[in-house]
Amino acid sequence: MAVKARRVAVIGAGPAGAIATDALAKEQAFDTIRVFDRRAGIGGTWIYTPHLPTGIPSLRALASGDADVAVPVPPPQHLPTVTALSDEVNGHQRRFSDTALHEHLHSNITPALMSYTQEPFPGTLSARTLADHGPGAPFRHHAIIRDWVEGIFSRGGHESLLSLSTTVERAEKLGGEWVLTLRKEELGRNYWWRETFDALVVATGHYNVPWFPSIPGLLEYDERFPGKILHSKHFRTAAKFKGKRIVVVGGSISAHEVIHEILGVAQTPVYASLRGEPIPAFGWEPFLHPDIVVKREITRLDPETDHIVFGTGYTFSVPFLPNVQERIKNAYRRLPGVYQHTWNIEDPTLAFVGMLGGGFTFRVYEWQAVAVARYLAGRASPLPSIPEQLEWERKRVAEKGGGKDYYSIAPDYGAFFEFLRGIAGEPAPGTTGRVLPPFDDKWLELWTGMVTHKIQGFQRKRKRAEESREFPKAKL
Repeated sequence: MAVKARRVAVIGAGPAGAIATDALAKEQAFDTIRVFDRRAGIGGTWIYTPHLPTGIPSLRALASGDADVAVPVPPPQHLPTVTALSDEVNGHQRRFSDTALHEHLHSNITPALMSYTQEPFPGTLSARTLADHGPGAPFRHHAIIRDWVEGIFSRGGHESLLSLSTTVERAEKLGGEWVLTLRKEELGRNYWWRETFDALVVATGHYNVPWFPSIPGLLEYDERFPGKILHSKHFRTAAKFKGKRIVVVGGSISAHEVIHEILGVAQTPVYASLRGEPIPAFGWEPFLHPDIVVKREITRLDPETDHIVFGTGYTFSVPFLPNVQERIKNAYRRLPGVYQHTWNIEDPTLAFVGMLGGGFTFRVYEWQAVAVARYLAGRASPLPSIPEQLEWERKRVAEKGGGKDYYSIAPDYGAFFEFLRGIAGEPAPGTTGRVLPPFDDKWLELWTGMVTHKIQGFQRKRKRAEESREFPKAKL
């Protein structure tokens, strides 16, 4: 399917939306580029929202896949129009528009891998980073990262393309065009209108809607003891957990962070519940601290526990795309019908940037963004046939199932980067298109070193705790 778009909409002004916007602009091939973000500022999930009360309106709705649903939109013949604010449309908990940042959250990927090729990270270190990891630490506080994202828009001169506090409530392909129903909250009301585009780039991320594993009795427990069940998305500060009996569920980064934030504040021991093995990169080291007791899969929910915090990740959700949302609901924690985590198989004028994981974020977003921009400009290598794309998805589901295994690009980083570089090709002569360098195996060494740095931090913390109480060694 040959594509040559002139008008492109980008949904999201976080790291993925920033690089998608810059890649599109540098192609110098589009008459219109518009960027929409429902939040009032640039940064996406890196905007800190401590002022918003945390909570999940309905755990039962989350479990059934009916939580983040499309809101009713005014009929087309009534647009543009103005409506009153309502919790259904504007409520941050119902719309999952608060972010997953806590006060001490730092990046967990080294700047050399996290930054884009033309946008290096600043060397600024927070006091917390210096105390925990020393002056050579490869981690950056969330405020540094948000400033960096803002800089991509400002240095590129892309602020004029932005429409903030603007939610894309519906995106439909009608008559060969993408018709977006938009809502802007301002002056105490909702203003609705429509705009049309040739192509749509979704860069909304996948850290909005929490995911909870299926545990017998969990929904009933939540309804009987409201407020005891929490998700790491809503962790803001350790102070809330002072002297409390806490169980943290999960074996990956979110669980690590919550546990180590509340150690020394919560009642000891803090219990860690893991259904299987922990994330391979870090292994058991985050759980070896003497104040952590590891329990396997939850079999009984104790009413004496003050809080059970689920650091179990997120699920995909794009309620503004009804057809895609329906596919997501019928799959297991993945973005179905999308080739190489990037192109909608049925219609590649719909593309996704940043809907993957496994490492090398944000760097891999740049490769996606350039490949998508060049494809929409009609300058890229062709995608495989639809049957070949569907076969790629079928094989991946058969091998990986769903969840993180499916949308992770690990361990085949080089192959994925080079695939995208092959699609993108070189910039058109006379344009400012971004050049994608070949994948460098030295990046893998940086990745390994970064993990080692984090593991050493856990080890130092454990050693200090053991020495302070003459604890001989930690046991699982």
